Amino acid sequence: MAEATARQIPVSESDLTNDGGGAYAELEVPGDYEAILKSVEDYDYTDKGKSYGWLFLYAVETPSGASVDFKVYLSFGQNARWKLVSVLQAHDANLEVGVAEVDPNAFVGETIGASIDYPRDDEDQPTSKFREIRGFFSLAAEPEPVEEAPQTVIEKVADRPTGVQHDPETDGEKFGKEPDII
Repeated sequence: MAEATARQIPVSESDLTNDGGGAYAELEVPGDYEAILKSVEDYDYTDKGKSYGWLFLYAVETPSGASVDFKVYLSFGQNARWKLVSVLQAHDANLEVGVAEVDPNAFVGETIGASIDYPRDDEDQPTSKFREIRGFFSLAAEPEPVEEAPQTVIEKVADRPTGVQHDPETDGEKFGKEPDII
């Protein structure tokens, strides 16, 4: 058996701090970020005894304005379908029980929410310095503007000039007085 060759290997501070280096190190983890779907393609590893499905490529902007990519493999297998459904729901796909017709290319360019963290093992311990998307969620639409709330009795009384008497029509019953029963 052949031996390995001895080498000189440069080691930087970021290599020692285990932060992943580069723009990925700017992402605070765990954290939620906006992720834009850049592309989708098919993958097929069945010849290796593995799965087949879609590969979604998301871009996430870092605090400095750089962009980093995350590959998300979505298998069509029964045991991994939860992840596929989670991503499709984040893209607001209309899914119902039964067979769903889905064109993943329709989602390219859309932005979803992505929870990014370190990969974890079974005991929930980080397994590497790299980051991955561990959860997906739909970004809520902007809330509708709320009409001005009606003034409460307390606000009405507070706005009234001093010395004005209590008016049950506009102020309601006085505190502690039982309303008349008809």
